[in-house]
Amino acid sequence: MALVDLVEGKVKDDSGKLNLLDDYLPAVEAALADYSKHRPKIQVADLPGSDSHDLILPAEWVPDFSAVRTVEYPVDNIPASQLSNDAWTLYRAPSGLQLRMLKDSVDTSESVRLSFTIMRAEADVPAADQDALACLAAAICCDTLANIFTQSGDSTIAADVVNYRSKGDEFARRGKQYRQRFFDHFGIKEGSTQPAMSTVAAPKPTERTRITH
Repeated sequence: MALVDLVEGKVKDDSGKLNLLDDYLPAVEAALADYSKHRPKIQVADLPGSDSHDLILPAEWVPDFSAVRTVEYPVDNIPASQLSNDAWTLYRAPSGLQLRMLKDSVDTSESVRLSFTIMRAEADVPAADQDALACLAAAICCDTLANIFTQSGDSTIAADVVNYRSKGDEFARRGKQYRQRFFDHFGIKEGSTQPAMSTVAAPKPTERTRITH
């Protein structure tokens, strides 16, 4: 079942105030973006050498999101030759962000294997996480409905105002409950901006600041 169907089933809005393109799909996209911060997809790419210390990052690298997990050089050794954090850095050149090897110049006949994080698409979400992700998207939809109902109603008809406010409060409560289910599934403390799983390597021994996006 598509995520949008799971979300729609949780919201069960019979008021006709939400629609697929303007509400449900954007809610799923927003939930996927938030989910990716906590459970990013791991991508691996081999960066070709250029007889220099600098290598071009792969096309899959997502600006302002991706972070390096491991750097392997030379490749295909057993066990893998993973470099320590003080052997590389991300360097922002005029042409864009690059991987800079601090101790090695990589020949054109060689490559560097980079493991890094990218955002998840719906197809990348494990079955065990789908319901929790749908809960987050449903929470976003409930927040939208809470705002709609809270701002609706004819102020000259008191009963109508009370009814709309009641519906607004109901959707606000449901949104909070769905969001808490997402937090509980991933062990996230409410209000925390720290991902449940670290996506950035530990600081270098030199304590030099490293660009991660």
